[in-house]
Amino acid sequence: MNTIIQAAKVYRLETPVEAVVRTSFGSMNKRTALLLSVRDRDGAVGWGESWVNFPAWAAAERQLAFEQAYIPYLKGRRVADIPAFIAEMTRAFIGPARQAAATGPLVQALCAVEIALWDLQAQRAGKSLAQLLFRKPATSVRVYASGINSPLPWARIDQHLQLGVRLFKLKLGFGRRQDRANLRDLKRHLGSAAGIAVDVNRGWTVAEAREWLRELKDLGVVWLEEPLVPAEESQLGRLRRHGVSIAAGENSESPAHTNADILQPDITKNYGLHGCVTLLGKLRRGQRLYPHFLGSAVGQAASFHLAAGCGHETWQEWDINANPLRTDLTNPPFEIRDGRMAIPNTPGLGWQVVGKRLAKFRVS
Repeated sequence: MNTIIQAAKVYRLETPVEAVVRTSFGSMNKRTALLLSVRDRDGAVGWGESWVNFPAWAAAERQLAFEQAYIPYLKGRRVADIPAFIAEMTRAFIGPARQAAATGPLVQALCAVEIALWDLQAQRAGKSLAQLLFRKPATSVRVYASGINSPLPWARIDQHLQLGVRLFKLKLGFGRRQDRANLRDLKRHLGSAAGIAVDVNRGWTVAEAREWLRELKDLGVVWLEEPLVPAEESQLGRLRRHGVSIAAGENSESPAHTNADILQPDITKNYGLHGCVTLLGKLRRGQRLYPHFLGSAVGQAASFHLAAGCGHETWQEWDINANPLRTDLTNPPFEIRDGRMAIPNTPGLGWQVVGKRLAKFRVS
């Protein structure tokens, strides 16, 4: 890549939720998104996304950071090598971020910049992002359904069953009685039609997790995601080899060092695209990488392109809750068929943001 950034613009988007998305640590009462467009001197535009689901003020704070610091830095910069450019930008802002204990928000902002630059480079190369990143990417990726919490959204679960989705991830961490009831109800409903994974969102102690493992194994749970509270996450390895795969990584600054069977970096949140591609070459025997994602259209598109290089049988997360910020912004729209998402064979992200559709959701 050898281009000069002519301009950049940030878009803060917001929309009401159809149903509150609950986790063990908090709830999402609205959907927010922070998108970045980067235009080069030839007029090509690349899009990126920065994770802003929590806390409630994250999107507003990130918008100010881009407008006051990151966009002025980007304008006029020459980009010859994307990883080197991101490293240079990190050095420029890491000092103030450390002073404010805000390295996480800085990484999330840089994730948006990196995705936008890779989108631009793929367009310039005339390749899809997956084709740019990988020698032989898959042409489609398996989808698993996530964002399932109490009360269980039976209509949406059935809708995705009809679309061929064969794995559903249930949120736990709301108390043993409710968790057990939700898990058994979902198992009874799905029967042999689909499998179940569970996500605790860092809600259990080691002792609680070990108490649950036998029951999860008996129910055929495919994986147990982020089971441990942050203070005990270093003991994640103690939960392995109990018959249920352990998944983690969306909140780790170094997913490569996460002692889990399944690594789940998020390219809008904690680990850039280049880092994930490098990580694929460092997986231990039997270890898998399933990209984490729960956000809007741009991050979802880029995550599918990453998943296309993670092996034919990888899984890509798909939130089954209504989210116009993911479904209403691009052309073509996302479309699940036979439980898989086809990867567009067009330059860049393929799912292109339609600029005029942003106005409906944009927060001035």
